[in-house]
Amino acid sequence: MKSLFAAIAIVLSPFACGALSQPSTPSVEHLKIISQDLPPYPHSLTMIGVREGDARLAFSVDATGKVEDCLAIAYTHPEFAKEGEESLRRWKFEPARLGGVPVASTSEVTMHFEIEGIVVTEPNISEEMMGRFVSLGVLGKSYRARELRELDRIPTPIAVVSPPYPLGMAERGHSGDVTVKFYIDESGSVRLPSVSPNDDPELTSLAVNVIGQWKFEPPIRNGVPVLVRASQVFRFLKPKDSAGGRASRG
Repeated sequence: MKSLFAAIAIVLSPFACGALSQPSTPSVEHLKIISQDLPPYPHSLTMIGVREGDARLAFSVDATGKVEDCLAIAYTHPEFAKEGEESLRRWKFEPARLGGVPVASTSEVTMHFEIEGIVVTEPNISEEMMGRFVSLGVLGKSYRARELRELDRIPTPIAVVSPPYPLGMAERGHSGDVTVKFYIDESGSVRLPSVSPNDDPELTSLAVNVIGQWKFEPPIRNGVPVLVRASQVFRFLKPKDSAGGRASRG
C-alpha cells in the first residue's frame, strides 16, 4: 500500500511577533519554507476504512526559522492532526523579516491526506475557500476552532498582565493601539499570539510579551471546553493622556 502525503494549501500570513526600533512601518518579507518533512498517511485509519481527510494547523516560527509552537485548528480526524503536527515541527523556514531584521511570525498550513492517487497543491487559499471547506465538512466536521459568538459565554480572564510603557518610548512618538490575535485553548491558555506589521513594532513587542502570560477560563461551547479565536486591543497613550499601556477588550 502506498503512503501518500502532501499539503494541498499553504498560507503564510503576514502577521509578525517581532520587534524593531524604527518608529515608521518597516518593509515586510514573509516567512518562506526551506524544506518540508511531510507526514505519512495514518496506518490506523486505513484499518477502519478512512481513505482521505484534512488537518489545518496554525504555527509560530522564531527569528532563527525554528518552529516554536504548533496547534491543530481544524481536522476531520485527530490522527491527521497528530501526524500533521509531528511533521510540521520538523519543517525548516527562512524567518520573516521586518525592515531586513529577522522576526518571529505566525502562519497556517492545510494538509490534505489521501490513501492513494496524486495530491494537488494549491498555493493560495482564501477565507472564502476555507468557508466552503467548513460548510461542506471537508475541514472542521470533526473539530475546528470556534468563534467567540459560538460559545456559551465569553471567557473571563483570570490572570492579566499589563504591558509596561517606558516614558522614553512615549517621548519618541511611540503611541497608539495594538491588536493582538491569538487562540485560547481548552485549558484557557493563550496560544500563537500575532500582530500586524502595520502596527508600531516597539509597541507590538510589549503587547506580545505580556499576552502570553494571560490566563482565561476555559472556553465553553455546549458545556464542553473548546479552542477559540480571540483578539485583544492594547492602547498605549502618551503620559498626558495616561500613565501607561492599557488593555481594551477586542
